[in-house]
Amino acid sequence: MNIVSFSLLFVNVILSGISYTYEQLMNGAVIITSADVPQSITEVNIPDTIDGNNVYGIESYSFAGQVSAEKVTIPDTVTYIGDSAFMSCTSLKEVVVGSRIHSLPDDCFFACPALETVSLPETLNSIGNETFFGCDMLDLYIPQNVTSIGENAFGVNTDPHTNENINVYGFLVKGVTGSYAETYSVNNNIDFIDMNNYNAGDVNNDGFVDASDASSILEEYSRISTGNSPAFTKKQTILGDVDLNNMVDAGDASAVLEIYSRLSTN
Repeated sequence: MNIVSFSLLFVNVILSGISYTYEQLMNGAVIITSADVPQSITEVNIPDTIDGNNVYGIESYSFAGQVSAEKVTIPDTVTYIGDSAFMSCTSLKEVVVGSRIHSLPDDCFFACPALETVSLPETLNSIGNETFFGCDMLDLYIPQNVTSIGENAFGVNTDPHTNENINVYGFLVKGVTGSYAETYSVNNNIDFIDMNNYNAGDVNNDGFVDASDASSILEEYSRISTGNSPAFTKKQTILGDVDLNNMVDAGDASAVLEIYSRLSTN
């Protein structure tokens, strides 16, 4: 996407302690071309205006490698983000994407291993190649309007032993049943769930809520209670939390058996 036809010289400015280099178009709009975030700053609120002009875009690699940033907010004035704009921000945990973004480019958040939450606007309609590659911790909700998702966009990382791409165990995509996000996830063997439409209790994912699910929940509860690491995936944990108390325990197993009993007698 070529958004620059004529521009003024590159200019540097410091705002809230962050040094930005930007390019100003002849119509006054500003494109951020690079940023230098000091180690002392962990929350980056990208400005919506610089020198009185709207920030229109963020160029490729502008924030790449800014290791101190833990949260980034992209303002609603921004309509364009370049490839790899936030790649290798290794401390980044949370991102809020502005409402005028329609496309996330290739490698936008590539290799951001601490990333947990990304708030995507409903206006979003495409996600590029490897946009969230290597973001193993990410809890990702994909809006219904997304109709294009590139290769290895999420839920994928590199096996350190073979150097081949592998699926991240238990990675979960949240979205709307029947959406392209669901189709993409299923086709790529990535867990998907519609938080408003799922079969509570079916932790074995066989389409039934029965005694085997209750047994699996009790096993998971026993593991957690004895200080062992959970074995359930993110999806199984959601499905198993039947009583919605944010944990998988004996009460959930009991609730599953009640559901099973009720269904068996109908």
